[in-house]
Amino acid sequence: MESKIAYLNVELAVVAEREKKREEKERKREEEIAAAKEVENKRYAALQAQLTFLFESGNILPPCPASSDGSDQEGDKNDKSDKESEGDENGKSDKESEGDEE
Repeated sequence: MESKIAYLNVELAVVAEREKKREEKERKREEEIAAAKEVENKRYAALQAQLTFLFESGNILPPCPASSDGSDQEGDKNDKSDKESEGDENGKSDKESEGDEE
């Protein structure tokens, strides 16, 4: 019976050592993640400060996603329909006008 108890004590010590190593690795990983986040936050803050300076100094303007007057933007999907309607000003398509000329 004593040999079984001794064996179990050894196994408990091994399990405890594994758990201790796992916790230590987890703690190190959390520290690495925190350090990486801190570096990323500092980089973001530096870029934000540069952009703010440029905007305030008037060297660059902030992005404008759409014009406020509602006019079409270049490359808009409506450009194709605008071009088609220009050919239809006389009420005839290009094919119909070609047939009339013959």
